Amino acid sequence: MEHEATQLEKQHVHSVYENTAAYFNDLQSKAWPRVRNFLLEQKPGSLVADIGCGTGKYLSVNSQVYNLGCDYCGPLVEIARKRGEEVLVCDNLNLPFRDQCFNAVISIGGKTACTHFVSLQIHIAFDHFLSECLRFS
Repeated sequence: MEHEATQLEKQHVHSVYENTAAYFNDLQSKAWPRVRNFLLEQKPGSLVADIGCGTGKYLSVNSQVYNLGCDYCGPLVEIARKRGEEVLVCDNLNLPFRDQCFNAVISIGGKTACTHFVSLQIHIAFDHFLSECLRFS
């Protein structure tokens, strides 16, 4: 069952993003006000992750923090990289970060993509991975 869900997701979600990534560059909209305020509230020097960063529009909101973005879609990451953002390609369900390494995590694109996930187990795993990345102080 899990293998079928993964294949459906790859075929009907990931391939769509891969094939339409160039259009996202033109559709760049303003940052959502609450997300923007959240990012601006972070202390200078904080480490902030954007999981599912897409083209990286949130990575440049606060220049006083260190931002790191990641996305499953290579072409979207390449757009962000060309904008000078620090980004990498990775699977949102297998994040390559050690536990509790970020002061703040956003996942606007990651949670949007999560609505495409086929199984409840994948939804739960995604939320678990996000919480593991956060440093609580």
